[in-house]
Amino acid sequence: MLADDASPDTVPWRALLLLGATSFASSAALRFCDPLLPTLAHAFDTTPGRAAIVITAYAVSYGGFQLVTGPLGDRYGKVRMVQVGAVLSGLFTLACAFATSIEQIALLRLFAGLSGAAIIPNCIAFIGDTIPFAQRQAVLARYMVFTSFGAISGQAIGGILADALGWQSVFIMAGAFLVIAGTVLVVQQRSNAVLSRRQPVPSGGMRGSLAEMAALRKRPYARVVLSAVTLEAILFYGTFTFLGAHLRQAYGISYTTIGAMTALSAAGAAAYSWAAPFLLGRLGERATLGMASIFLAVSFALLALSPPLWLIAAAIAIGGFGFVLLHNPLQTNATQMTPDARGAGIAAFAFCFFAGQTAGVALCSVVFDRFGAPPLFAAAALLLPVLVFWFRAGLARTRPA
Repeated sequence: MLADDASPDTVPWRALLLLGATSFASSAALRFCDPLLPTLAHAFDTTPGRAAIVITAYAVSYGGFQLVTGPLGDRYGKVRMVQVGAVLSGLFTLACAFATSIEQIALLRLFAGLSGAAIIPNCIAFIGDTIPFAQRQAVLARYMVFTSFGAISGQAIGGILADALGWQSVFIMAGAFLVIAGTVLVVQQRSNAVLSRRQPVPSGGMRGSLAEMAALRKRPYARVVLSAVTLEAILFYGTFTFLGAHLRQAYGISYTTIGAMTALSAAGAAAYSWAAPFLLGRLGERATLGMASIFLAVSFALLALSPPLWLIAAAIAIGGFGFVLLHNPLQTNATQMTPDARGAGIAAFAFCFFAGQTAGVALCSVVFDRFGAPPLFAAAALLLPVLVFWFRAGLARTRPA
Protein backbone atom coordinates (compact mmCIF):
# COMPACT_ATOMS: atom_id res chain seq x y z
CA MET A 1 0.00 0.00 0.00
CA LEU A 2 1.46 3.37 -1.01
CA ALA A 3 0.86 5.01 2.33
CA ASP A 4 3.28 2.55 3.89
CA ASP A 5 5.95 1.78 1.35
CA ALA A 6 6.15 4.52 -1.27
CA SER A 7 8.51 7.42 -1.40
CA PRO A 8 6.99 10.48 0.28
CA ASP A 9 7.50 12.37 -3.01
CA THR A 10 5.26 9.95 -4.93
CA VAL A 11 1.74 11.25 -5.51
CA PRO A 12 -0.57 9.48 -8.01
CA TRP A 13 -1.98 12.67 -9.50
CA ARG A 14 -3.80 10.94 -12.37
CA ALA A 15 -5.82 8.77 -10.00
CA LEU A 16 -6.54 11.72 -7.73
CA LEU A 17 -7.64 13.85 -10.69
CA LEU A 18 -10.22 11.20 -11.66
CA LEU A 19 -11.54 11.02 -8.09
CA GLY A 20 -11.53 14.81 -7.89
CA ALA A 21 -13.60 15.13 -11.06
CA THR A 22 -16.16 12.72 -9.63
CA SER A 23 -16.24 14.69 -6.38
CA PHE A 24 -16.73 17.91 -8.37
CA ALA A 25 -19.82 16.35 -9.98
CA SER A 26 -21.09 15.18 -6.58
CA SER A 27 -20.70 18.64 -5.02
CA ALA A 28 -22.44 20.25 -7.98
CA ALA A 29 -25.31 17.77 -7.68
CA LEU A 30 -25.73 18.74 -4.04
CA ARG A 31 -26.26 22.43 -4.80
CA PHE A 32 -27.60 22.83 -8.35
CA CYS A 33 -31.27 22.75 -7.25
CA ASP A 34 -30.90 25.85 -5.06
CA PRO A 35 -31.58 28.38 -7.85
CA LEU A 36 -34.26 26.17 -9.46
CA LEU A 37 -36.91 26.56 -6.77
CA PRO A 38 -38.88 29.41 -8.41
CA THR A 39 -38.74 27.64 -11.79
CA LEU A 40 -39.86 24.30 -10.35
CA ALA A 41 -42.63 25.98 -8.36
CA HIS A 42 -43.96 27.59 -11.54
CA ALA A 43 -43.63 24.39 -13.59
CA PHE A 44 -45.60 22.28 -11.10
CA ASP A 45 -48.01 24.96 -9.90
CA THR A 46 -46.80 25.07 -6.31
CA THR A 47 -44.89 27.42 -4.00
CA PRO A 48 -41.10 27.73 -3.71
CA GLY A 49 -41.41 26.58 -0.11
CA ARG A 50 -43.10 23.34 -1.17
CA ALA A 51 -40.69 22.92 -4.08
CA ALA A 52 -37.83 23.01 -1.57
CA ILE A 53 -38.66 19.37 -0.78
CA VAL A 54 -36.37 18.45 -3.70
CA ILE A 55 -33.46 20.00 -1.76
CA THR A 56 -34.48 18.60 1.61
CA ALA A 57 -34.95 15.06 0.28
CA TYR A 58 -31.46 15.01 -1.20
CA ALA A 59 -29.80 16.65 1.81
CA VAL A 60 -31.34 14.30 4.39
CA SER A 61 -30.54 11.12 2.47
CA TYR A 62 -27.07 12.34 1.45
CA GLY A 63 -26.09 13.36 4.97
CA GLY A 64 -27.51 10.37 6.81
CA PHE A 65 -26.49 7.59 4.44
CA GLN A 66 -22.80 8.51 4.62
CA LEU A 67 -22.74 6.53 7.86
CA VAL A 68 -23.51 3.45 5.75
CA THR A 69 -21.48 4.10 2.58
CA GLY A 70 -18.23 4.56 4.51
CA PRO A 71 -18.27 1.07 6.07
CA LEU A 72 -19.43 -0.34 2.72
CA GLY A 73 -16.32 1.19 1.16
CA ASP A 74 -14.14 -0.48 3.80
CA ARG A 75 -15.72 -3.83 3.04
CA TYR A 76 -16.16 -3.79 -0.75
CA GLY A 77 -13.60 -1.25 -1.92
CA LYS A 78 -13.61 2.53 -1.81
CA VAL A 79 -13.10 3.10 -5.54
CA ARG A 80 -15.84 0.59 -6.33
CA MET A 81 -18.26 2.45 -4.05
CA VAL A 82 -17.38 5.77 -5.72
CA GLN A 83 -18.06 4.23 -9.14
CA VAL A 84 -21.40 2.71 -8.13
CA GLY A 85 -22.45 5.84 -6.26
CA ALA A 86 -21.64 8.16 -9.17
CA VAL A 87 -23.43 6.07 -11.82
CA LEU A 88 -26.55 5.42 -9.73
CA SER A 89 -26.78 9.01 -8.52
CA GLY A 90 -26.39 10.20 -12.10
CA LEU A 91 -29.14 7.90 -13.38
CA PHE A 92 -31.58 9.00 -10.66
CA THR A 93 -30.73 12.63 -11.43
CA LEU A 94 -31.28 12.11 -15.16
CA ALA A 95 -34.67 10.56 -14.41
CA CYS A 96 -35.74 13.78 -12.65
CA ALA A 97 -35.83 15.52 -16.04
CA PHE A 98 -38.76 13.28 -17.05
CA ALA A 99 -40.74 13.57 -13.80
CA THR A 100 -44.35 14.74 -13.98
CA SER A 101 -44.72 16.03 -10.41
CA ILE A 102 -42.66 17.66 -7.70
CA GLU A 103 -43.20 14.56 -5.55
CA GLN A 104 -41.58 12.36 -8.20
CA ILE A 105 -38.56 14.65 -8.35
CA ALA A 106 -38.30 14.58 -4.55
CA LEU A 107 -38.36 10.77 -4.51
CA LEU A 108 -35.74 10.52 -7.25
CA ARG A 109 -33.58 13.08 -5.48
CA LEU A 110 -33.87 11.01 -2.31
CA PHE A 111 -32.39 8.01 -4.13
CA ALA A 112 -29.78 10.22 -5.81
CA GLY A 113 -28.70 11.42 -2.36
CA LEU A 114 -28.51 7.87 -0.97
CA SER A 115 -26.20 6.77 -3.78
CA GLY A 116 -24.27 10.05 -4.01
CA ALA A 117 -23.37 9.76 -0.33
CA ALA A 118 -20.81 7.10 -1.33
CA ILE A 119 -18.61 9.46 -3.34
CA ILE A 120 -16.79 12.09 -1.28
CA PRO A 121 -16.24 10.14 1.99
CA ASN A 122 -14.77 7.20 0.09
CA CYS A 123 -12.56 9.49 -2.01
CA ILE A 124 -11.11 11.03 1.17
CA ALA A 125 -10.69 7.61 2.78
CA PHE A 126 -8.92 6.39 -0.37
CA ILE A 127 -6.50 9.32 -0.14
CA GLY A 128 -5.89 8.40 3.50
CA ASP A 129 -5.09 4.81 2.50
CA THR A 130 -2.89 5.86 -0.43
CA ILE A 131 -0.94 9.01 0.49
CA PRO A 132 1.77 9.08 3.20
CA PHE A 133 0.71 11.15 6.21
CA ALA A 134 3.53 13.67 5.65
CA GLN A 135 2.00 14.60 2.28
CA ARG A 136 -1.65 13.95 3.01
CA GLN A 137 -2.61 17.43 4.16
CA ALA A 138 -1.21 19.09 1.02
CA VAL A 139 -2.92 16.52 -1.24
CA LEU A 140 -6.25 16.93 0.56
CA ALA A 141 -5.93 20.69 0.10
CA ARG A 142 -5.74 20.16 -3.67
CA TYR A 143 -8.66 17.75 -3.51
CA MET A 144 -10.81 20.33 -1.70
CA VAL A 145 -10.62 22.59 -4.76
CA PHE A 146 -12.80 20.10 -6.66
CA THR A 147 -15.47 20.00 -3.95
CA SER A 148 -15.44 23.77 -3.39
CA PHE A 149 -15.73 24.67 -7.07
CA GLY A 150 -18.31 21.94 -7.57
CA ALA A 151 -20.63 23.55 -5.04
CA ILE A 152 -20.16 27.04 -6.50
CA SER A 153 -20.45 25.84 -10.12
CA GLY A 154 -23.57 23.83 -9.34
CA GLN A 155 -25.40 26.92 -8.17
CA ALA A 156 -24.16 29.15 -10.98
CA ILE A 157 -24.66 26.71 -13.86
CA GLY A 158 -28.03 25.60 -12.49
CA GLY A 159 -29.40 29.13 -12.69
CA ILE A 160 -27.91 29.86 -16.12
CA LEU A 161 -29.12 26.64 -17.76
CA ALA A 162 -32.57 26.91 -16.24
CA ASP A 163 -33.01 30.39 -17.71
CA ALA A 164 -31.64 29.41 -21.12
CA LEU A 165 -32.92 25.88 -21.70
CA GLY A 166 -35.41 25.04 -18.94
CA TRP A 167 -35.16 23.19 -15.65
CA GLN A 168 -34.97 19.76 -17.31
CA SER A 169 -31.63 20.66 -18.89
CA VAL A 170 -30.06 21.16 -15.45
CA PHE A 171 -30.96 17.65 -14.30
CA ILE A 172 -29.72 16.21 -17.61
CA MET A 173 -26.39 18.03 -17.33
CA ALA A 174 -25.78 17.08 -13.69
CA GLY A 175 -26.88 13.48 -14.20
CA ALA A 176 -24.81 12.99 -17.35
CA PHE A 177 -21.71 14.40 -15.64
CA LEU A 178 -22.06 11.93 -12.78
CA VAL A 179 -22.66 8.94 -15.07
CA ILE A 180 -19.69 9.87 -17.26
CA ALA A 181 -17.42 10.42 -14.23
CA GLY A 182 -18.36 7.05 -12.74
CA THR A 183 -17.96 5.26 -16.08
CA VAL A 184 -14.52 6.78 -16.68
CA LEU A 185 -13.47 5.58 -13.24
CA VAL A 186 -14.60 2.04 -14.11
CA VAL A 187 -12.60 2.08 -17.34
CA GLN A 188 -9.53 3.68 -15.81
CA GLN A 189 -9.42 1.31 -12.86
CA ARG A 190 -8.47 -1.50 -15.25
CA SER A 191 -5.29 0.29 -16.36
CA ASN A 192 -4.44 2.48 -13.37
CA ALA A 193 -2.25 0.65 -10.87
CA VAL A 194 -3.19 2.95 -7.98
CA LEU A 195 -6.96 2.76 -8.52
CA SER A 196 -6.83 -1.01 -8.94
CA ARG A 197 -4.62 -1.65 -5.91
CA ARG A 198 -6.37 -3.71 -3.25
CA GLN A 199 -7.24 -1.55 -0.25
CA PRO A 200 -7.11 -2.78 3.37
CA VAL A 201 -10.20 -4.56 4.65
CA PRO A 202 -10.94 -4.19 8.38
CA SER A 203 -10.85 -7.27 10.53
CA GLY A 204 -14.38 -8.63 10.69
CA GLY A 205 -15.41 -6.99 7.39
CA MET A 206 -18.48 -4.77 7.49
CA ARG A 207 -19.17 -5.61 11.12
CA GLY A 208 -15.61 -4.67 12.05
CA SER A 209 -15.94 -1.33 10.23
CA LEU A 210 -19.15 -0.51 12.06
CA ALA A 211 -17.51 -1.48 15.36
CA GLU A 212 -14.67 0.94 14.61
CA MET A 213 -17.22 3.68 13.99
CA ALA A 214 -19.04 2.94 17.23
CA ALA A 215 -15.75 3.04 19.15
CA LEU A 216 -14.97 6.60 18.02
CA ARG A 217 -16.91 8.15 20.89
CA LYS A 218 -14.59 6.41 23.37
CA ARG A 219 -11.40 7.80 21.80
CA PRO A 220 -10.35 11.29 22.99
CA TYR A 221 -8.54 12.03 19.72
CA ALA A 222 -11.64 11.22 17.65
CA ARG A 223 -13.89 13.20 20.01
CA VAL A 224 -11.70 16.28 19.53
CA VAL A 225 -11.76 16.00 15.72
CA LEU A 226 -15.50 15.27 15.43
CA SER A 227 -16.49 17.96 17.93
CA ALA A 228 -14.30 20.51 16.17
CA VAL A 229 -15.68 19.81 12.69
CA THR A 230 -19.26 20.00 13.99
CA LEU A 231 -18.62 23.38 15.61
CA GLU A 232 -16.72 24.59 12.55
CA ALA A 233 -19.70 23.80 10.33
CA ILE A 234 -22.14 25.50 12.72
CA LEU A 235 -20.09 28.68 13.03
CA PHE A 236 -18.80 29.05 9.48
CA TYR A 237 -21.55 27.66 7.25
CA GLY A 238 -24.39 28.67 9.53
CA THR A 239 -23.21 32.26 9.25
CA PHE A 240 -21.92 32.28 5.66
CA THR A 241 -25.26 30.99 4.35
CA PHE A 242 -26.85 34.38 5.09
CA LEU A 243 -24.15 36.48 3.44
CA GLY A 244 -26.08 36.71 0.16
CA ALA A 245 -29.27 37.85 1.89
CA HIS A 246 -27.26 40.43 3.86
CA LEU A 247 -25.64 41.79 0.69
CA ARG A 248 -29.03 42.11 -0.96
CA GLN A 249 -30.58 43.88 2.03
CA ALA A 250 -27.66 46.14 2.94
CA TYR A 251 -26.24 46.99 -0.49
CA GLY A 252 -29.11 46.31 -2.92
CA ILE A 253 -26.83 44.60 -5.45
CA SER A 254 -28.00 42.12 -8.08
CA TYR A 255 -28.09 38.38 -7.57
CA THR A 256 -25.47 37.99 -10.30
CA THR A 257 -23.10 40.22 -8.36
CA ILE A 258 -23.88 38.37 -5.14
CA GLY A 259 -23.08 35.06 -6.84
CA ALA A 260 -19.79 36.40 -8.16
CA MET A 261 -18.82 37.76 -4.75
CA THR A 262 -19.68 34.60 -2.81
CA ALA A 263 -17.64 32.61 -5.35
CA LEU A 264 -14.57 34.46 -4.01
CA SER A 265 -14.72 32.11 -1.04
CA ALA A 266 -13.90 29.21 -3.38
CA ALA A 267 -11.16 31.34 -4.93
CA GLY A 268 -9.64 31.78 -1.47
CA ALA A 269 -9.81 28.02 -0.95
CA ALA A 270 -8.11 27.44 -4.31
CA ALA A 271 -5.33 29.87 -3.37
CA TYR A 272 -4.64 27.83 -0.25
CA SER A 273 -4.53 24.58 -2.21
CA TRP A 274 -1.58 25.87 -4.23
CA ALA A 275 0.12 27.46 -1.22
CA ALA A 276 -0.41 24.44 1.07
CA PRO A 277 2.85 22.57 0.30
CA PHE A 278 4.89 25.72 0.99
CA LEU A 279 2.96 26.71 4.13
CA LEU A 280 2.98 23.24 5.62
CA GLY A 281 6.63 22.66 4.71
CA ARG A 282 7.84 25.96 6.15
CA LEU A 283 5.42 26.56 9.00
CA GLY A 284 3.82 23.23 9.94
CA GLU A 285 0.34 22.42 11.15
CA ARG A 286 0.47 24.36 14.43
CA ALA A 287 1.43 27.65 12.78
CA THR A 288 -1.06 27.28 9.92
CA LEU A 289 -3.84 26.77 12.47
CA GLY A 290 -2.72 29.98 14.14
CA MET A 291 -3.00 31.69 10.75
CA ALA A 292 -6.51 30.28 10.37
CA SER A 293 -7.63 32.02 13.56
CA ILE A 294 -6.34 35.37 12.26
CA PHE A 295 -7.84 35.05 8.77
CA LEU A 296 -11.24 33.96 10.07
CA ALA A 297 -11.36 36.70 12.71
CA VAL A 298 -10.42 39.41 10.19
CA SER A 299 -12.87 38.13 7.58
CA PHE A 300 -15.96 38.00 9.78
CA ALA A 301 -15.04 41.21 11.66
CA LEU A 302 -14.96 43.06 8.33
CA LEU A 303 -18.30 41.57 7.31
CA ALA A 304 -19.82 42.62 10.66
CA LEU A 305 -18.75 46.24 10.08
CA SER A 306 -20.55 46.43 6.68
CA PRO A 307 -17.66 48.20 4.90
CA PRO A 308 -17.53 49.22 1.19
CA LEU A 309 -18.14 46.40 -1.27
CA TRP A 310 -14.49 46.06 -2.28
CA LEU A 311 -13.64 45.29 1.35
CA ILE A 312 -16.54 42.83 1.52
CA ALA A 313 -15.06 41.04 -1.51
CA ALA A 314 -11.65 40.92 0.17
CA ALA A 315 -13.22 39.62 3.39
CA ILE A 316 -14.98 36.78 1.55
CA ALA A 317 -11.74 35.66 -0.13
CA ILE A 318 -9.86 35.89 3.16
CA GLY A 319 -12.59 33.87 4.84
CA GLY A 320 -12.37 31.13 2.21
CA PHE A 321 -8.61 30.96 2.72
CA GLY A 322 -9.02 30.86 6.50
CA PHE A 323 -11.69 28.18 6.34
CA VAL A 324 -9.47 25.69 4.51
CA LEU A 325 -6.56 26.57 6.81
CA LEU A 326 -8.76 25.11 9.55
CA HIS A 327 -10.71 22.45 7.65
CA ASN A 328 -7.69 20.89 5.96
CA PRO A 329 -6.00 19.83 9.26
CA LEU A 330 -9.38 18.63 10.52
CA GLN A 331 -9.86 16.48 7.43
CA THR A 332 -6.29 15.16 7.56
CA ASN A 333 -6.60 14.16 11.21
CA ALA A 334 -9.94 12.52 10.45
CA THR A 335 -8.11 10.11 8.12
CA GLN A 336 -6.13 8.89 11.17
CA MET A 337 -9.05 8.30 13.54
CA THR A 338 -9.57 4.71 12.31
CA PRO A 339 -6.50 3.73 10.23
CA ASP A 340 -7.78 0.16 9.84
CA ALA A 341 -11.24 1.26 8.67
CA ARG A 342 -10.85 4.73 7.18
CA GLY A 343 -14.17 4.60 5.38
CA ALA A 344 -15.97 4.38 8.72
CA GLY A 345 -13.95 7.21 10.27
CA ILE A 346 -14.42 9.56 7.32
CA ALA A 347 -18.13 8.69 7.17
CA ALA A 348 -18.52 9.79 10.80
CA PHE A 349 -16.52 12.95 10.05
CA ALA A 350 -18.63 13.78 6.98
CA PHE A 351 -21.85 13.15 8.89
CA CYS A 352 -20.79 15.52 11.69
CA PHE A 353 -19.78 18.17 9.14
CA PHE A 354 -23.11 17.88 7.33
CA ALA A 355 -25.13 17.81 10.56
CA GLY A 356 -23.26 20.88 11.79
CA GLN A 357 -24.16 22.79 8.62
CA THR A 358 -27.82 21.86 9.01
CA ALA A 359 -27.92 22.84 12.69
CA GLY A 360 -25.96 26.02 12.01
CA VAL A 361 -28.35 27.23 9.32
CA ALA A 362 -31.38 26.47 11.52
CA LEU A 363 -29.87 28.29 14.51
CA CYS A 364 -28.54 31.27 12.56
CA SER A 365 -31.81 31.72 10.66
CA VAL A 366 -33.54 32.60 13.93
CA VAL A 367 -30.88 35.19 14.76
CA PHE A 368 -30.87 36.59 11.22
CA ASP A 369 -34.65 37.07 11.12
CA ARG A 370 -34.63 38.95 14.44
CA PHE A 371 -31.35 40.86 14.44
CA GLY A 372 -29.88 40.71 10.95
CA ALA A 373 -26.49 39.40 9.81
CA PRO A 374 -23.94 41.70 11.58
CA PRO A 375 -24.41 40.02 15.00
CA LEU A 376 -23.87 36.63 13.34
CA PHE A 377 -20.67 37.83 11.70
CA ALA A 378 -19.43 39.36 14.96
CA ALA A 379 -20.10 36.14 16.88
CA ALA A 380 -18.22 34.11 14.23
CA ALA A 381 -15.29 36.53 14.40
CA LEU A 382 -15.01 35.87 18.14
CA LEU A 383 -15.86 32.18 18.35
CA LEU A 384 -14.01 30.72 15.35
CA PRO A 385 -10.54 31.70 16.71
CA VAL A 386 -11.54 30.17 20.06
CA LEU A 387 -12.45 26.96 18.24
CA VAL A 388 -9.12 26.95 16.39
CA PHE A 389 -7.07 27.22 19.57
CA TRP A 390 -9.22 24.65 21.36
CA PHE A 391 -8.72 22.22 18.47
CA ARG A 392 -4.98 22.84 18.38
CA ALA A 393 -4.68 22.24 22.11
CA GLY A 394 -6.86 19.13 21.85
CA LEU A 395 -4.62 17.68 19.14
CA ALA A 396 -1.51 18.26 21.21
CA ARG A 397 -3.14 16.50 24.15
CA THR A 398 -4.81 13.52 22.46
CA ARG A 399 -3.22 12.74 19.09
CA PRO A 400 -1.38 9.39 19.06
CA ALA A 401 2.32 9.52 18.33
